[in-house]
Amino acid sequence: MKQLFLLRHAKAAFGTTDKNRPLAYQGQQDASWLGQHLKRLDSLPDYILCSSANRARETLENLQMGAETVFSTKLSDDLYLASADQMIGQVRQLAQNIKAPMIIGHNPGLSVLFQNLAEKFPRNCRTLTYPPCCLTLLEFDIDDWCRIKNHTGQLITVIIPADEK
Repeated sequence: MKQLFLLRHAKAAFGTTDKNRPLAYQGQQDASWLGQHLKRLDSLPDYILCSSANRARETLENLQMGAETVFSTKLSDDLYLASADQMIGQVRQLAQNIKAPMIIGHNPGLSVLFQNLAEKFPRNCRTLTYPPCCLTLLEFDIDDWCRIKNHTGQLITVIIPADEK
């Protein structure tokens, strides 16, 4: 069994360029809260693929502060505004020993990836729009990431910090 965390970057502020946009204060708070929440649930990723955009990196930093841990991470320019197909391509290349990776990315690619991978969708339509700092956790009955297929992910949880706090 493998689990895949999909996390949209937290709420961003304005910046000089799109890629350099920092997190807004609310985004920092939400990402930190999410890290604390995942730690309390004992449900942390074992590896993170993170977009190189500033707001995604800051989401990662605040998530780590909240969880009080440092995750093994790969920053990737290829995840900046990546399509669902580009993201699943990176997942399929993950080492077999990685059990629960997380992608920190952007919409619309992340919401499309979730809709492609999930076998069933939650009734909460906000999940389908993937608001900032929305996290979904999917579980797959596979032993190697190269075997991941669309519409086979069992939805374990949806967490939207703005709705939880």
